[in-house]
Amino acid sequence: MLDPDARAVAFELMRPPPGHRLDFAVLTTYTLDLEALLVLPLSVLAHSDGDIEALLADPLRLHQAIREAGDRIHVFVDETGISIPRGARPLYSMLEGSVHGVRAPHGGAFHPKVWIVRFSPKDETADRLLRVAVLSRNLGFDRAWDVALATESPPGRRRRSESRGLVQLLGALPDLTRKGVPQRVAEQVRGLADQVARTPFPAPAGFGSPVRFEALGLAQRGRNWKPPVQGDRSLAIAPFVNMSGLARVTRAAEHPAVLISRQEELDKLPEEAIEPWNEVLVLADAAAGEAEDTLPGDETSSDTPVVRPRGLHAKVIAVEHGWEVTWCVGSANLTHAGLGGSNVEVMASVTGRGWRKPGRAIEHFLDGGFRNLCETYKRTARPEPDPAVVDAEARLRQTRDALFNASLRVVCAASEDDWTLTLDGTLAPLPKDVAIVVWPVSVMETRALPLEPRPVWRLPAARLSSFIAFRLRVPAAGVDDIRFALRLPAEGMPADRTHELLRSLLDSPEDFLRFLRALLGGLDSLGDWAQNADNSSESSMWHAGIGGETVLEDLLRTASRDPERLVPVRRLIRDLRRTEDGRRIVPEKLFRIWSAVEKVLERPPNP
Repeated sequence: MLDPDARAVAFELMRPPPGHRLDFAVLTTYTLDLEALLVLPLSVLAHSDGDIEALLADPLRLHQAIREAGDRIHVFVDETGISIPRGARPLYSMLEGSVHGVRAPHGGAFHPKVWIVRFSPKDETADRLLRVAVLSRNLGFDRAWDVALATESPPGRRRRSESRGLVQLLGALPDLTRKGVPQRVAEQVRGLADQVARTPFPAPAGFGSPVRFEALGLAQRGRNWKPPVQGDRSLAIAPFVNMSGLARVTRAAEHPAVLISRQEELDKLPEEAIEPWNEVLVLADAAAGEAEDTLPGDETSSDTPVVRPRGLHAKVIAVEHGWEVTWCVGSANLTHAGLGGSNVEVMASVTGRGWRKPGRAIEHFLDGGFRNLCETYKRTARPEPDPAVVDAEARLRQTRDALFNASLRVVCAASEDDWTLTLDGTLAPLPKDVAIVVWPVSVMETRALPLEPRPVWRLPAARLSSFIAFRLRVPAAGVDDIRFALRLPAEGMPADRTHELLRSLLDSPEDFLRFLRALLGGLDSLGDWAQNADNSSESSMWHAGIGGETVLEDLLRTASRDPERLVPVRRLIRDLRRTEDGRRIVPEKLFRIWSAVEKVLERPPNP
């Protein structure tokens, strides 16, 4: 969203077009916020537009959305990049099968931000569609100035050279996961790659040939990327830059025109690195500040805070060549790691006619709004780093890397009334002064335990999780803790853990009826169900179905059309009716209705 007047919410890039439903999606990211992934099915597939707190406020609603999304959304994230979520939510366990930690093959970072989504038609009158979004942002809630290129098209019949980079990325993903992915997931990803290979993805309006995608860091190490054309003038935007990365861009144009980056990054460069650029800019304080800042030109009342992006995170390169201009967007920073082949990155490029006359496309873009966010770069003196701080930070990183390479695992075992979760495995010798504490993300940080000796927690089945949080700390002033989460291999997890989680979310007959309505209506009805649930009285909930019919009629209709949808209902009702609290949640009146439906389910089909 580089144009301040043309903003978009990232999740909108995954919403199905009219007449379609989401069939399968592969998302790649460098960092992952588990809360973002938790609300994604509800926000995207059920078209729920509430803010993060509103979406997280109803765990039963989230549970059903994740359940309905099933095996359709898979996230491949750098294995170092899972952040510790703010809240301790048992629902994180439902995401474990969708999150796959990845390592770059040449020692760098797994850094691409690409969403590849397949939509299937709800009827036979529409085509299957593939949508690709190449972004500069990670899968989370950071507010920054980012850019995304989105395009969609039905698959064709012949292979397209422009889509080869996406095919290479998809084909490599199953093999880049250190712990592997289930065979069915690998087959789904490779099937998606085959369809992408036959899809020409159209460029946005005003551009010519299909979008061309390039994957970096998958082939031999040392293969450098550079803009695909040579030209007269160039623009470069990136939050991170160094001499090696800038050199690749300056060589692409006879006259490097405009460079935009962060103040602290530019201050690290020698003068000769930025000397070729005609104009060097940074974000103005108002654009780079807090999320509630007012940007230049805003006419908002001072007592009404405005949510604005903060900080620069977009990666854009533009090269003017004659009447045409080629734009490159994606995940790669202007650094040796980003463009030199050690990181895995994805870049997309489009070429179109310049603005009215040659040599004006860059100015037209900047004058369209982005220049108002910037100011001329002025070098500032940076103090020399404290050697003690540098040494402490190095020990933290050494410890972090050792934990990434350790053979740690989660071991679960049933005890008298609950379960034990043990973090087990072998560790190489670690720096003595680094304190390490760990805890499952499903519990509060107050329950953190030292990594050594072997930590053990007593938890209910609904709180078991293979996502383990780590906090690394050194006794040195001015050194921030390192915090991250890992999805570890797990042994002994109960087979009915998701079922136990659902039981823990049902506290009343009203809760059960809400769940039943969502189950019968499917994911498409979740938005209306959520809006109406709070306004439903207990008596109306007993008698009104999703469309105004009785619960019995809805159950019978589902039993005849999609009986598999009632399997979890049967298990849940039987389990709940075993206890007094459960009989309160599923009282006799509802149980009689269910018993009538169960007789229909058990009746053999007509010959």
